[in-house]
Amino acid sequence: MSFALLSGWFLLGSLALFLVALRLRRIPFGAVAPALGGAAAVMLVLTAIFDNVMIASGLFGYGDQTLLGIRVGLAPIEDFSYPLAAVLFMPALWWLGGGTAPAGKDRP
Repeated sequence: MSFALLSGWFLLGSLALFLVALRLRRIPFGAVAPALGGAAAVMLVLTAIFDNVMIASGLFGYGDQTLLGIRVGLAPIEDFSYPLAAVLFMPALWWLGGGTAPAGKDRP
């Protein structure tokens, strides 16, 4: 199994859980989009920095046969799907577990 396929399944599962949470808790996407965008940006920048540092220092490497070949520095593009999945998965888990939903002008 390639890293791209595995990453796709993680993203798809996180997106499905996120959409279920929005629907069940009646949270409008517009109320959470700015926070999700900011969190995704921060996570992607941190992933780019720390993945490159860890790969350059020799902590781990990848078999090229399982990668798409697109890299950001030394980090394969597939590594960036996991932080995006986390940005969707964690708030969904919080809302479905009974955590408070965002209160905003868009909220009914």
